[in-house]
Amino acid sequence: MPKLDQKLIKKKLIELTRTKRELESEKNKNIEILKNSVKPKLDSDLLKKSEAAKEYNISEKTIDRMRSKPKGLKYAQKSPKATVWIVRKDLEDYLKKDRHDR
Repeated sequence: MPKLDQKLIKKKLIELTRTKRELESEKNKNIEILKNSVKPKLDSDLLKKSEAAKEYNISEKTIDRMRSKPKGLKYAQKSPKATVWIVRKDLEDYLKKDRHDR
């Protein structure tokens, strides 16, 4: 009987260790999410086109259309295949202006 108890205890300890590892992993992921969400959003932040689309819940194609309009969204791009950079303030101003112009 004591040998059976030892096996059961060993099995439970292994299970607890596994659970503890999973919880630690989950805790670290949550801490990273919190760090990213608490980061202050400054007017001077530079955003990639994909980041801007995700953060403002608009498609990248919409951003391209906003850029192509006369007096459209200001952006920076070194070459046609380079990353498109947008200043947060410029995007917010454009979105506000566009909403009120309609």
